[in-house]
Amino acid sequence: MSDGTPAEPWAPVDGLGDIVEERWRRLHERLGIRDASLVRELVEAARAEPRLRVLSPGMSVCWLRFSRRTTPPICGDLPLVRALGNGRYQVRTCDGRLQEARGVAEAVALVVAELPADVPAPL
Repeated sequence: MSDGTPAEPWAPVDGLGDIVEERWRRLHERLGIRDASLVRELVEAARAEPRLRVLSPGMSVCWLRFSRRTTPPICGDLPLVRALGNGRYQVRTCDGRLQEARGVAEAVALVVAELPADVPAPL
């Protein structure tokens, strides 16, 4: 899952900054407003994964989405994940298959396993 390096703190981006990191930060802030602990845990675990951290995150209804783009149109060729409750998560693959995971670590691992090969880990 993660390379063991902790993600940087949820700090604001200075100057032009990194648009993707800013989207992660804003998503985390929005989740802090309401009680969405399973979703918040999912966002934090996804951000800690290097291959997901380079993608632009977003929420679509209850799904955590990832995109290679920071502006529309959002990429539709990447997996989605959502919290079901009771420690269960569901991953939707690019071809529409649904897979259930027990725990956030397993859910993030499933998402990473379903990423296309052209989504590399950052250096």
